[in-house]
Amino acid sequence: MVRRAMMSESRRNRRKAERNKRRTKNNITKKDRIIGILALIIIFIIAAIAAYYYSLSKAGLKLF
Repeated sequence: MVRRAMMSESRRNRRKAERNKRRTKNNITKKDRIIGILALIIIFIIAAIAAYYYSLSKAGLKLF
């Protein structure tokens, strides 16, 4: 009775291999992901500031 409840080693390895196939591979490290997000945020901030100054200069204000 006890043997039926236990999974054989080959079946266990097969199931483990199937689980690993479904798992997506992520080669991006946490550090790279943080650097990428910070770069996007900085680019967005620079673009917003540039648009703001451009609109002020179009309005005729002298900025610098």
